[in-house]
Amino acid sequence: DAEYKKMLGKPRIENNDIERKCKAQMTEIKSIGNVEDGHYTDSVEEIKTLKREGRNAQAIELLLKCIDATEKEAKSANSKPSVLDERFAFLEEDRSEHGWGVAPWYYEQLAILYRKEKQYQKEVEILERYEQQEKAPGVGPQKLADRLVKARELARKNA
Repeated sequence: DAEYKKMLGKPRIENNDIERKCKAQMTEIKSIGNVEDGHYTDSVEEIKTLKREGRNAQAIELLLKCIDATEKEAKSANSKPSVLDERFAFLEEDRSEHGWGVAPWYYEQLAILYRKEKQYQKEVEILERYEQQEKAPGVGPQKLADRLVKARELARKNA
């Protein structure tokens, strides 16, 4: 509540309606990104722990679920018209020019694990899968595109 009020300024009837619509839409979209007992973003610490403990197979399994969830969430968000008018467009800064992007961290972590496990072709496949998605703004897309070039070379050498 406080976060929306801070972004939208002093509540007015018009802003309250936009706030309510925005919250409802975000709740609906985020529910699609659920993995196990929560949103896929709640899995970050568990993934880090699994990796630290060398439980790579379990980390891979969880990362695949998170990737499915971020893709479903982005697809859902991109299929819905915005409830915001142009005055509040800044609230959708996570949308790329083509729509809501997937979270690149999960693809990157999975690619790292595949390389560590010497599963070079799977690394290429997950990076190519990322390449096909709508991207969130930031350095992630270029970083993963560069990694894909190297992964393809490794896969070719180790085929």
